[in-house]
Amino acid sequence: MPRQLSLIASAIFAVSLVLTGLLGFVGPASAASIGSTTRCSNGVDNTPGLGLICQVTIVNTLTKHGGSSAITLRECHGAAGDPTASCKTTHWRLSRPVRIVNQCNNSTNGGGGTLRCSVKVTNIFVGLSANSTAVTINQCVGSGDGIANNCNPFPATTTSAKITQCNGSANGGTLVKLKCTASGTKSGTLGVTINQCNNSTNGGGALVICSASIVNRRVSATTPTSTAPAATNRTTFTQPPTDTGERADTPSSAGNAWASIAILLVAASVLGACIRRTARTR
Repeated sequence: MPRQLSLIASAIFAVSLVLTGLLGFVGPASAASIGSTTRCSNGVDNTPGLGLICQVTIVNTLTKHGGSSAITLRECHGAAGDPTASCKTTHWRLSRPVRIVNQCNNSTNGGGGTLRCSVKVTNIFVGLSANSTAVTINQCVGSGDGIANNCNPFPATTTSAKITQCNGSANGGTLVKLKCTASGTKSGTLGVTINQCNNSTNGGGALVICSASIVNRRVSATTPTSTAPAATNRTTFTQPPTDTGERADTPSSAGNAWASIAILLVAASVLGACIRRTARTR
């Protein structure tokens, strides 16, 4: 019996090694996540001399049967003078619209940081009314050390605005550039909120260029619509496991299933070998 217990313990140990290896194969979390709330690079690159780029393009499509979205996200990290040193462009298709974009906040706060972030949202209403009015904006409040800037509109201090950006940013002296623009319309049917470039790049010698736009348009129910993103270099196509903001490199449910099957097969093989060996020694 002690020998049998020893063999079984060895089998369990072998299975644990396989499981550890499979779990260790999962890569580190990306800075981006996609879902009804879409995020890119918040609270990152705060070492002096770093540059950051996040560019998000979203097409939401709404019909009487529901909504969907197509998203293109380009994310770059590098030195302030070469922020495109490492870039990744990814496309997603989701079974629900994106309602919130939250990116480039509390980032690049080291000296000489550069920040270039943009959001473009197009809401397509198929056979539905968009109920559009002018978009509300809150931007460039308490930024740039209060000196000349290129914010448009400026000043913009609307509370509960649909676009909130570039507030509390680009302070610290020796401002290189603060250019923030916002435009578009808001829909009473599908509210989209953009929050970006706030409390960022405050280390001195800052460059901040951020833009946001929301466009709402109505099309006939008989008009074909396309939400396919344009082809881009270094592109991957993925669908998160659910549309709740999972990270882009989170293993899919199918991947987890295959990993579980592999573990079970290895466990069965090792335990079978132990049983056969035990039988031969009796």
